[in-house]
Amino acid sequence: MKKLFLSLGIVISLFASDKLLSQNELNNVLKSSILYPRLSQDIKKGIIKVRGVKKNGFYIINIQTKRGAGNIYITADKKYTIIGRIINNKNGNTLQGNFPVNKKIVTEGVSFTFGKGKKDLYVVTDPECPFCRMMEKKTKDNLSKNYRVHVILFPLPFHKDAKNMSCYILAGKTDKEKAKRFKETLLGGNEWKNYKPSKIELQKCMQALEKSKKAANELQARGTPSVYDKNFNSVEWPSLIKDKK
Repeated sequence: MKKLFLSLGIVISLFASDKLLSQNELNNVLKSSILYPRLSQDIKKGIIKVRGVKKNGFYIINIQTKRGAGNIYITADKKYTIIGRIINNKNGNTLQGNFPVNKKIVTEGVSFTFGKGKKDLYVVTDPECPFCRMMEKKTKDNLSKNYRVHVILFPLPFHKDAKNMSCYILAGKTDKEKAKRFKETLLGGNEWKNYKPSKIELQKCMQALEKSKKAANELQARGTPSVYDKNFNSVEWPSLIKDKK
């Protein structure tokens, strides 16, 4: 079955990533899962790509498809497969693997950048997302002052106005104007409703959002907002509220 598991075949930028399972280790772990028959077929057909790490008593298996990426978890004794999230009872953080990230894909998917700080943050966000709006209200002063924020617009398919909002934001001629439109929209502004893009402008917007989608998938963003540090490690956004460093 070893031949079934496809190599990722991409150039990656190695930061503070966890050690990837070898191909043999990955095969053995997957074979222990009740999901293996389906996974092996999808891998063989080229529908999905799989990689994994071992961390905190679990095998974290990252599954990548054309529509996005997600994780399943297999216990270290290989007796149980877990679909969903594993949450640390002490700090509330989700157990995640720090997989190698293709920096080029992420940077090409950045919609715009704002902030005067020296520390980099990457924020995957949806302008219609209520949790993104909450994050903006609670962290805006801190982010602008202490960070250089690289925004990746990722309109979710179940938010009917998110793409229109995103196109309005992307129509700004400079990063400063895009950031202004972004913040106004997040805070409930309705100027986006008056924006009527031309066919060329709409095409340009869709191309930009496709790059952003690839960046979000590369970062394994499972929802919005998702925040990452300069090394693309996940950051819990509430921690940014009091971070004044």
